[in-house]
Amino acid sequence: MEIKELFVNKKNYIGALDIGSQHITFLLGEISNQRLNLVGHSRVLSKGIQKAQIEDLKQLNQVLGDFFESLSRKFSGLPDMLCLSQSGAHLRCLQYETHLPLNGFQHIITEQDLKQLNLLAGQKTIPQEYVFLHSFRQFYTVDGLPTEHPLGHVCKKLSVFYNAIFGKTQPIKDQLYAVNQFGFRVKHLVFSGIASALATTHTVERENGVCVINLGDQITEFIVYKNQIPVLMGTVPVGGKNFTNDLSSGLQIHPEDAERLKIEHGIPFSESNLDEKDIWILGNHSIGDKKVKVKNFRIIFHARAQELFDYIYRFIKKENLDQSLLSGIVLTGGGALLKNIEKVAAQSFNCDCFVRGPIANVDGDLKSPLYSTCFGLLHYALQQTAVKEKDRPFLKKIADWFGKK
Repeated sequence: MEIKELFVNKKNYIGALDIGSQHITFLLGEISNQRLNLVGHSRVLSKGIQKAQIEDLKQLNQVLGDFFESLSRKFSGLPDMLCLSQSGAHLRCLQYETHLPLNGFQHIITEQDLKQLNLLAGQKTIPQEYVFLHSFRQFYTVDGLPTEHPLGHVCKKLSVFYNAIFGKTQPIKDQLYAVNQFGFRVKHLVFSGIASALATTHTVERENGVCVINLGDQITEFIVYKNQIPVLMGTVPVGGKNFTNDLSSGLQIHPEDAERLKIEHGIPFSESNLDEKDIWILGNHSIGDKKVKVKNFRIIFHARAQELFDYIYRFIKKENLDQSLLSGIVLTGGGALLKNIEKVAAQSFNCDCFVRGPIANVDGDLKSPLYSTCFGLLHYALQQTAVKEKDRPFLKKIADWFGKK
């Protein structure tokens, strides 16, 4: 396979690629006149990825090579620009404050002051082995008092608060290398939690306050929006596979049987006489088949889900954001397909919880929460079409890593 045969000259086309531990998902979109049109999609089983990091590059290369070749045939060529998702325990969230030295005892804040302050904030240093992915301005403070519009105020001390997410350089470079060797250029690196939120929530929800939880196979991401701004982000190294492992261990059944029962039954909820019923492991009453109490199945499953949601809730409450979720909790990702998962979340967060896939105007399987991250990547690319590359220093860092201009 020659790399040049993969690509076609479609300037407004961009690919969205989500390399997960269980699946690799690709969407092809066209951005035209500030609108996004979906051209096609595909999804295959993943190999060589554990907890969103590359464990076996050779395995991943084989899967990606076959995948990209089939996509090229399916779509009569591919664009060379990609939007790539980022997840994993190596990502960190950082909230920081930057001050601007002011001249004079009673200084009137000018546009130049704000520009200089935000420039200083953008120069925030982090450990060398990390690199910034996103940064979002939260608010300014004038003499210690928060404000969104400090221009023209008289003050002695001007500060700005930012919320940023950054990750270890090596895992990011590994993923970039994995796709760049096939001739792609990564235009945007996007935290999966941000992508999922953009795909599954409305503007008014992000304005009023909403938490989006993306339940993956081995990683769960969460993000809280308020006033259109991400105010809290994080990852938890727990996903659907942990549910399966708990069932397999607790019920002493094969992991494949545990996975199948998880999908078929979800999380049983207390109903009349439900706990006294049995679940047959194989379902055919053959030799070797056995039954387990629904009660035991529910206790194991419920405990793991509640532990996950309670952890996220404590994280949110610690930042005093638990009363700001006026639009509730949105669950998405493959783990959100588990029956009754939203009921467990509602118990932990004590607010409305919804299972939701992309809210884009699409039909069929594309409405599934499985596609939320990839749709969000295209949504992010659309938002960034008006941003000039000179204002995006991380793009230059990517170019430096791989010698692209």
